[in-house]
Amino acid sequence: MARFRVGLLWVALLAALALQLSLSQHLRQFRPAIEEMPFPPSDMALKAMALGDDQFLFRVWSRWLQDVGDGGGRVRPLRDYDYTRVVDWLRAVDKLDRRSDYVYMLGSRYFGAITDPAGAPPRVAILARFFAEAAMADPVHRWPWLVWAAEKARHVIKDATLSDRLAQDLVSLRAAPGVPDWLPLLAVPLYRQAGEDGKAAELTSDSELMGRRRHAFEELTEKLRAMGAIEP
Repeated sequence: MARFRVGLLWVALLAALALQLSLSQHLRQFRPAIEEMPFPPSDMALKAMALGDDQFLFRVWSRWLQDVGDGGGRVRPLRDYDYTRVVDWLRAVDKLDRRSDYVYMLGSRYFGAITDPAGAPPRVAILARFFAEAAMADPVHRWPWLVWAAEKARHVIKDATLSDRLAQDLVSLRAAPGVPDWLPLLAVPLYRQAGEDGKAAELTSDSELMGRRRHAFEELTEKLRAMGAIEP
C-alpha cells in the first residue's frame, strides 16, 4: 500500500512538471518584452522630473540604467543596444550628480564589458569618446576614465584615428596640475598604433618623461613592498 502511494505521488509530481512545462511554452508569446531604451529626457525635462531633488532622480535613473536590459525573465545582449543612446543616457544622468563616478563605473564595467568580436569595437569606441570628453572637461577628478579609454583603444577598438586623438589628449595633460605626471607616457603605444612612430619616439627620448616613468615605477615598487606583494 505504501509503495502504491509513493508511486501515485511520483506520477502526480511528473504530471505537474509536464503541465508546468506545457503552460510555460504556451505562455511564451505573452511574456512581457524586454524594456526598450527610449531617448533620454531633455535637461529641462530632467529638472522638472527631479522636483528639486536631483540626487533622488539620479539614483532612480542609475538603477533603471543598470537593469534596463533585464525583463520577462530574459536579458538583452549588449550587442543589441544602440550605444549612442546609451551614452546619451549616461551623459544625462551624470548631469544630476557631477561628483559621482557611478555612470562611468556602469559604462565601463557593464556596457563596456561587451565581448562580441564584431559588435564590441564600434560600441566601445562610442564609450571611449564619451569618457575622454568627460576626462578632458575635468581631468583632476576624471583622468582615470581617459586611461580606460586609452586601454580600450589599444586592446579592443584598434582604430588609428581614435588612438591618435587619445594620445594627443594624454600629451596635452603633461603640465596639468592634479593629474599623475606619468600620464603622457600612455600616449606612446597609442601613437605607435596610429602609425605615428615619430611622435612615439619623441616621447620616449624625452629625458624628463623618462624620469617621471622611473619615479612612478619606484613608487609602485615601494607600495608593493609595503604590501608584502614583492620581496624587500
